Amino acid sequence: MADKDYYDILGVKKSASEDEIKKAYRTLAKKFHPDKNKGDKTAESKFKEISEAYAVLSDKEKRDQYDRLGKEAFGGGNPFGPGGPFAGFDFSQFTNRSGGGGRRAGGTRTRTTGNFTDIFGDLFGGGGAGGGPGFETDMRGPDTDAELTIDFRDAVLGSTMDLNVNGSHVKVKIPEGIADGQKVRIRGKGGVAYPGGHPGDLNVVIHVRPHPFFERKGDNIHIELPVTVGEAVRGGEIDVPTIHGPVRARIPAGTQGGQQFRLTGKGVKKKGDHYYRVLIVLPKEPPAESVEQFEAAYHENPRANLKTAL
Repeated sequence: MADKDYYDILGVKKSASEDEIKKAYRTLAKKFHPDKNKGDKTAESKFKEISEAYAVLSDKEKRDQYDRLGKEAFGGGNPFGPGGPFAGFDFSQFTNRSGGGGRRAGGTRTRTTGNFTDIFGDLFGGGGAGGGPGFETDMRGPDTDAELTIDFRDAVLGSTMDLNVNGSHVKVKIPEGIADGQKVRIRGKGGVAYPGGHPGDLNVVIHVRPHPFFERKGDNIHIELPVTVGEAVRGGEIDVPTIHGPVRARIPAGTQGGQQFRLTGKGVKKKGDHYYRVLIVLPKEPPAESVEQFEAAYHENPRANLKTAL
């Protein structure tokens, strides 16, 4: 590994943050850990390689030395030699379950000296070395992402949907009032667990189909409500469709086109409101005499205010 760069081994840039380095190492350590690749010498070698790289790059002082001098900063380029990040470290604890480093005969967990054990404790929550039982127990499978498109009504009122993930059906509980683009997390339905660990989670991104006449704005729902000329002139009660069902409401006499009214608590999760904006619909073929009568009823030009504003 003498010619390989530590940053390249972990697949990160030289400007990578501590969190980016840790995340990259965690991913690779899970992939190449000897517990998952029993008897695979290539994986074992790769595991040592990435662990060496992380041991240096996760330590600020060692990283500074490496950035200035390369591997020559550690015992002439030998990571296992005096001054190297793995000086005195025995990797056999990861490949020999009966050897030292995991547990004593009585079952008591032991700790290996040096910061490598601390690396695994930090990453995987285990109290002992990386290959010990504590490591395996805390090894969660990877989280899985999925997408689900639902109807407007199901998003507002909530529902339970079936989602096909990797050939199996998963029940997705849609919470009331979920918005387009939000996620639903399902515990334990993600990637397959590592030996002795737990499955990852399933993160479902929700997409909401547009409704033909309802429009959501925050927790409020808006609709354009057509009315006849007579209903607008005389006023009266009309049925207003809402996502919770039709509501009988009154519009006042002389209602103008574009006027907006509100039904309190008829929006999302009953916290939002339902707004309906009146659209006056003229008959396609109004009687000529009616048109003349309407024209005679105008006492001023309806565009008068626009003219004075120009």
